[in-house]
Amino acid sequence: MIETLLQTNADYVSTFLRIIAGITIFPYGMQKLFRSFGGWGIKKSLKQLTLKKIPKFIAWLVIVGQSFGSIALVAGFLGRIAAGGLFIIFTGALIVHLPDGWAMNWFGEKKGERIEYHVMLLSLLLIVILRGSGAMSIDLWLTS
Repeated sequence: MIETLLQTNADYVSTFLRIIAGITIFPYGMQKLFRSFGGWGIKKSLKQLTLKKIPKFIAWLVIVGQSFGSIALVAGFLGRIAAGGLFIIFTGALIVHLPDGWAMNWFGEKKGERIEYHVMLLSLLLIVILRGSGAMSIDLWLTS
């Protein structure tokens, strides 16, 4: 089964999309884990997530998943698993932001951040889930 999850080909489109998704998600994890990029750190992130009725265990999974899942994507290590976990996390984020509408809140005039960003990111993650990590990945190196 692990071979099936690792299976990929030397496709550079998949590589590009995987790395872009990983780089895009990385700051979210680092904000929650280390207070980097203007983030809150673990304690405040857990508090904010539990205020949104997210169980503490799931909040921990979000923090760990965004932090290490993004690194796994950039490296192409267990890319399908990392993308699958992040797909679940960002589906939850999309559901949370769904009432705020479609277009981003560029000027801060409305409540919330909207969902078109989540739809785009979920699309990138779905490609990695379906096609694998692509070229320049640990997955390809392990299966070659």
